Amino acid sequence: MGLADSDKQREFSRAEVARHDNGESLWVVRGNQVFDLTQFHTDHPGGSDALMQFAGQDITEAMRDGAIHRHTTQAYRVLKDFYIGEVTADDRLAYAMADGGVDEMEEAEEEAFLDLRKPLFAQMWNSRFTKAFYLREVHRARHLPQPAVFFANPVLETLTRTPWWVIPVYWTPIIVTMLVLGAAYEPPNVMLVGFVFGLVSWTLTEYSIHRFVFHYDENLPEGTLAQVAHFLLHGVHHYLPMDPLRLVMPPVLSTFLGLILLGLSCCIFTAGMVHAVMSGLATGYVLYDECHYWLHHGSSPHEYLSKLKTYHLRHHYNDFKAGFGITSDFWDNVFGTRFAAPE
Repeated sequence: MGLADSDKQREFSRAEVARHDNGESLWVVRGNQVFDLTQFHTDHPGGSDALMQFAGQDITEAMRDGAIHRHTTQAYRVLKDFYIGEVTADDRLAYAMADGGVDEMEEAEEEAFLDLRKPLFAQMWNSRFTKAFYLREVHRARHLPQPAVFFANPVLETLTRTPWWVIPVYWTPIIVTMLVLGAAYEPPNVMLVGFVFGLVSWTLTEYSIHRFVFHYDENLPEGTLAQVAHFLLHGVHHYLPMDPLRLVMPPVLSTFLGLILLGLSCCIFTAGMVHAVMSGLATGYVLYDECHYWLHHGSSPHEYLSKLKTYHLRHHYNDFKAGFGITSDFWDNVFGTRFAAPE
């Protein structure tokens, strides 16, 4: 179904659109179609300010302007999710076609993947997607004004949702307990060394898990079961990158991964040092998950934080095969997985 086929289609004059020119109500026109970006501007990959300067205006040519940022087909696909109506007949303009004589919004027409109005897990479980089709579609971001529904069962659905504040509430007592228990084996200076080692080691752990576990994309076997596992582990985050209740790892999963790391640490370190290193790793994880949430929903005038946000969102919206660092791009530089320079 095309945009103009919506049963709820409405018409707006350009003067009416122009009145929606602030963060409380932000509308734009693109190609004689009207979009309400009120719920999106704070999540805009280029930052809210980049979008706010066009509030209430026509952004057709701005989206094509390479001096600002030439938007990809994916950007038009995201824009479609915020369509609310058409410009009135008296205010309609004739636009030049983009290079190649096509309209970018038409190129963004999508193939059938998942119906976001229905529970997602059952659709994935009953799907028969090819691997190539699944990987292409799951990495094309979509946006919803509310969290997506995974399960029709309310109990199962609750288990898939994790607010950002759950992570420090759950892990802080565990971290403190490990430090207290470790202090019975090692003096404070040794515990401090182990803690800092674990904290720093988390950055490599973060990078490795993101690159080799979450993005086990090209090596993913054919078949629905493999796709369901991929979707639950990380695919849904790329499909719905701004879902606020699926931006941090559920405690059940993070505890499972933590036990694996604990087992490995027990094979390497002595008692006391195990506690110190694991508490450092756990602290690094908490900072990582909170940082990850902020990169999707936060904003800051600080230059470094703004660059870090743009860097991560580029991973979601431009190239999911690069930029695996979350809290830093250090390991991307070491292993050569930074984004390619724009042409």
